[in-house]
Amino acid sequence: MNRRDILKTAGATMIASQMPQAANAATANWDRAKLDQAAKLMESWIADGRVQGASILVTQGQGRSFARNFGTATGVAPVFLLASITKPMTAAAVMTLVDAGKLSLDDKVTKFLPAFTGEGRDAITIRHCLTHSSGLPDMLADDEILREKHAPLTSYRDGALKAPLKFAPSSSYSYSSMGILLASYIAEQLSGTPFPQYMEEKIYKPLGMSKTGLGLRGRAKATAVASQGAPAMTEAGKLSWKDWNWNSDYWRNLSAPWGGALGPASDIARFYDEFLFRRGRILKPETEALMITNQSPPGITPQGLGFCLVPRIGSPACGPRTFGHNGSTGTLSWADPDTGTICVVLTTLYEASVRPHPIRLVSDLVAQAVKV
Repeated sequence: MNRRDILKTAGATMIASQMPQAANAATANWDRAKLDQAAKLMESWIADGRVQGASILVTQGQGRSFARNFGTATGVAPVFLLASITKPMTAAAVMTLVDAGKLSLDDKVTKFLPAFTGEGRDAITIRHCLTHSSGLPDMLADDEILREKHAPLTSYRDGALKAPLKFAPSSSYSYSSMGILLASYIAEQLSGTPFPQYMEEKIYKPLGMSKTGLGLRGRAKATAVASQGAPAMTEAGKLSWKDWNWNSDYWRNLSAPWGGALGPASDIARFYDEFLFRRGRILKPETEALMITNQSPPGITPQGLGFCLVPRIGSPACGPRTFGHNGSTGTLSWADPDTGTICVVLTTLYEASVRPHPIRLVSDLVAQAVKV
């Protein structure tokens, strides 16, 4: 471990020791009538057919829980395509290699992927990839073409290696799925293990996330709730959309590290519980604290490592330390250390379809129900 990493580890330890623990649930608010109101709101969207299936799960500490499933989301723990809620899970898997001393957040991507060079790419670090400050695009210019061709993940990686940068690294913020992709490939290279398997071994199994996987991982597609269709962007895509949409065998098996995880609300809550209470089961407590604190330079949108921070996540009534992530398939999740609350809202209705989306409306009511 070099001197810079030693200093950063010491700093993370200090952050962990100084951050207040999550609030005692016994002293936090729990307005059951407001939570029931959130459920009734979702029921109204189900009743008129705008949303086909949904799950709401709210927990507070170890003693309070509010859970409801709706429509096509049947069974005890219905599984949804989580979309970008995958990103903090991927980041956590990458950070296990930082904890193991095999990787530094300040390592350059080109150290592991030598083809990633020129036009400013040489300056991009692992930290940039995990905080959307690399300058890499969110999706590739030929994204739909790759999907139409049922391209493997290696094709997306090769595209990311040569994609034009939007800005100089660390100079701005721009949401980047491709940065997450490159970080996952570095983790795969260092671990010698296919990334979906590495996620299962290092994140899902230790946390008891038994129904979550990066891709279907051999499970039948029928075991997961179908997503409502999102429109293709190109004319060619509109013709081939059925072969590569979110419900296709191709997409559900692609195991995209930026958005391909499938799982139930209860498993997401287990993941957030780990960071809310810094339990140290998958990462060092100081590393877990680091992931949910701002890594952006002054003047840049606040961002944790894989996690979104206020104001990009949560609701107006949430505390300032809230962290979490949403997903384009119509999913939202956050944890608020000030109240010890975890909120997970999963739907089948893609997020860009309507404003305000029911995930936001439900989230607002949940935040009001637990506000200190």
